Amino acid sequence: MDAIPRNEQQEETQQFLALPLDASVIEAIEGNAPIHIKELPVKWLAVFRSRGNGFCNAVAEKVKVTETWVVPSVEDPGRLEGKVVCEVEATPDMCNSEGNVHEGVLVFLIDECSTLSMVVANASEGRSTRPGVSCSINSLFHGHARSGTTLRIVNRSLGTGDASNTGRTEIWDKGNHKLIASGTQMTMPPTHHRIL
Repeated sequence: MDAIPRNEQQEETQQFLALPLDASVIEAIEGNAPIHIKELPVKWLAVFRSRGNGFCNAVAEKVKVTETWVVPSVEDPGRLEGKVVCEVEATPDMCNSEGNVHEGVLVFLIDECSTLSMVVANASEGRSTRPGVSCSINSLFHGHARSGTTLRIVNRSLGTGDASNTGRTEIWDKGNHKLIASGTQMTMPPTHHRIL
């Protein structure tokens, strides 16, 4: 069977992913992941933002990767787990009329950031699996965060592979050590359509 041709945007994405990032970007990220894996969350966030007019794009532009780890799973030490920590400062445009970060923004952060841990886990096990399409996102809201709060977004892969990926996210009020939201996400590869 012939390979499915890529469109122009897919080609540009592949070219971008193949280029190394400036060393100063990677040096600022803590964690034990090798450089080529530390680059992946930063690169994929850039790819997600590159569309320019998506839902919460202004929020996505503020998210920074601060840690990237590859560690043995606690439940199955023979399996590797990707852990990616991101931070974002809550701003008024992220808040509801009461000044609290809107739940829709929190789910958006769970969606985008949990994907990063799945990409890291796949890469650490030798798979170049691209982020998939969200199939299910389950979320819990534990508290509120006000504008000006630094949100610490801790993401861990749960299950990864070629057919599906699952990740877990906790969003913390960094300064007050308070859990704001948590969630899980399952993704699958998108359906490819043949270009005639």
